[in-house]
Amino acid sequence: MFRLLIALLISSCTCGRAPEPTQDAERPAEVRGAIEERLITELSPSDDLAGRQRNAIINRAIDRNYDVYAAPEGYFYEVLDTGRYNALVEGDIVSVHYVGTFLDGTEFDNSFRRGTPLRFRVGDLIPAWNLALQRVRPGARLRILTPSSLAYGEEGLVAPNGDTLVPANTSLEFLIEEITILEE
Repeated sequence: MFRLLIALLISSCTCGRAPEPTQDAERPAEVRGAIEERLITELSPSDDLAGRQRNAIINRAIDRNYDVYAAPEGYFYEVLDTGRYNALVEGDIVSVHYVGTFLDGTEFDNSFRRGTPLRFRVGDLIPAWNLALQRVRPGARLRILTPSSLAYGEEGLVAPNGDTLVPANTSLEFLIEEITILEE
């Protein structure tokens, strides 16, 4: 009982960031089953890196009960809140908060923890972000699951001090929120 209470207290703490939706608890069993059934059809028998990463992404979505959809470019996305006004376009200067994780759930980056949103021009980041952000509007919340080819690829992501933040050929998950268009 004590462990359950501690777990509930920890999970209810936003610790400086917006809470992630508790998808499993919010969706009825029949909806969860329909999502899983739809995603299973996306699995493909493949021994190459792209096929293995696609299947790992789909399995992550099924395990976490994410209602993701496959984009034609190869990443998966779930719009958690559509936002308002006009859709973002390439060249827009935006500010966002985000959490980046590996598919096992291990966090590798978190703008909330830094206390500073990321500011950038749509089109200047990894391909999955550039493409997915154009599906939403300011104020949106978006989840992206991307293969390495649309993230940091064969080079991975290395910090200026030489530390490897994202190993080569690693699929990633991002939760992007608090999207705001900035003036130039």
